[in-house]
Amino acid sequence: MTTATKKRFPRLSSSAFEHPADRAALDAVKKIPLLDKIFTKLIELGAERALRITMMGRAVHVTPKQCPKIYKLFREACDILDMPEPDLFIISNPQPNAFTLGVERPIIAVHSGLIDLLTEEELMGVLGHELGHIKAGHVLYKTIAYFLLQILTMVFGTGGTLAEFGLSVALYDWSRKSELTADRAELLVTQNLETCIRTHMKLAGGSWSIYEQMDHDEFLRQADNYEDFDYSTLNKLYKLFNELWLTHPLPVYRAKEIKAWSEGKQFKEIMEGRYPTRDEDIGMRECPHCNAKISPSFFFCPDCGKSARV
Repeated sequence: MTTATKKRFPRLSSSAFEHPADRAALDAVKKIPLLDKIFTKLIELGAERALRITMMGRAVHVTPKQCPKIYKLFREACDILDMPEPDLFIISNPQPNAFTLGVERPIIAVHSGLIDLLTEEELMGVLGHELGHIKAGHVLYKTIAYFLLQILTMVFGTGGTLAEFGLSVALYDWSRKSELTADRAELLVTQNLETCIRTHMKLAGGSWSIYEQMDHDEFLRQADNYEDFDYSTLNKLYKLFNELWLTHPLPVYRAKEIKAWSEGKQFKEIMEGRYPTRDEDIGMRECPHCNAKISPSFFFCPDCGKSARV
């Protein structure tokens, strides 16, 4: 499917593709005591400003004239999801990864190792994935988690207190589940399940040179084999500790989850143009700049990109 034939989703609400496990885990995170005060202190200390300064000094800022092919993919992903354009940076790092941070002005960063690993279509899907985090209002809590977990590690080390352990577990649990929502945004951008599966396979295998030897169906069967380990309590414990400190779900699980969603009613209705819009969301408030309806938890407006704080 060419970019010219890809469907657009005007005024798409994140509730159209939000994973239920993401919503439940985020509700639990929001109940963590003093989280709002932690956020306020991070802003006062200029944590987001420091991140932006670092990016401007050490990474490549993607613009229409800087890496124009990547910018074109990025612009297309923004148009499909009907979103304003955040800043995009490329970081010199061989580890295939991408992340989104920031609250007032979100930043998407992509490692050079990921660009080397993926095709253009797969890369556009990853950019759509990161945009999905922004559209779903994840960036506030992603940013808090990023800085807070670093602080907890510096203060308490790898041991820590029971409270610190519980806080870390809750943040990691939500982080993994938020990726399932963002994976759905990735599928909405690529509109091709095989592209998404290829990306997960490459992230699991770590090398483009062996990709031609990989089989999609075998990878999905591998996900079934992983689930089959649940036949004993001990195996479940091994799996729990295998995933406990991961920010992302395991690639085989993500592949199986996105395949299941692609075959369901929700995805079909979105592709047919039948989906919740931002105007229909219950309990919304108005952006002070453009009067668009936005979620009360959003700290910036998905319509105009400006700060939504009064």
